[in-house]
Amino acid sequence: MANKDLDLHSRVEGVREPQLPLVPIQFSLEEIKQHFDQTLLSIENEYAIADNLLSVGKNEDAKTVWRSQIIFLEGLLDFYIHEISKYGLYSMFCGKWDKSEKYTSVRIPMSVVEAAFVNDESKKCFFDYLNECFSRQVFLAAESMRDQLNLIGIGFGDTMHKAFSKSTSNESQQYGAKIVEELYKRRNLIAHQNDREHASAKQNTITKEFVEEAGNNIVAIVNAIHSIALEKDEMNKGSL
Repeated sequence: MANKDLDLHSRVEGVREPQLPLVPIQFSLEEIKQHFDQTLLSIENEYAIADNLLSVGKNEDAKTVWRSQIIFLEGLLDFYIHEISKYGLYSMFCGKWDKSEKYTSVRIPMSVVEAAFVNDESKKCFFDYLNECFSRQVFLAAESMRDQLNLIGIGFGDTMHKAFSKSTSNESQQYGAKIVEELYKRRNLIAHQNDREHASAKQNTITKEFVEEAGNNIVAIVNAIHSIALEKDEMNKGSL
């Protein structure tokens, strides 16, 4: 039998393979919508879990599942807006979409500008910057969502009118803003306070119907944004 080396050796340090940063992928509108739809399906599958808990009398556990669904639905909406924001601004930068009024207000660090000149890859540098910039932002409050959609040329008013179809565009916008703001507040209440009020520590009630309505409203908003983005792409094709 060969002799085994049983001597103690010092641990080798500094040989770990460095991980290269991930390169942001430029997804199509169809792929962005697919990301939303696939994740939405997984969230909706949790209704069955809550239903099973209710069937055995675990009502509070079922409510915990519903609260988690609100968190996931809001996160899904936020991620979708991040993806469509990169797509929209990049389309403006490349001349594919008309530039919005707020497009010129986008501030880019000189380090990004210099890298673009040195590498002669201005489009890639711009997209990489958008990915890094938006990754630190949240667009779930009504005002921040309004500003972001207006920035990327989708239009908050147009989105809410297409999503909720009230008598006038202004009425649709007010209705949509209220839905967005109230859902964002409830998401924060669940995430940061266990859905309890500070004054009384009483936990708010939640129902399956509330979660379903929230999900339907989010789907309506995303479908509206996707529809407007597709229209802008089609307009560009017609002008080529």
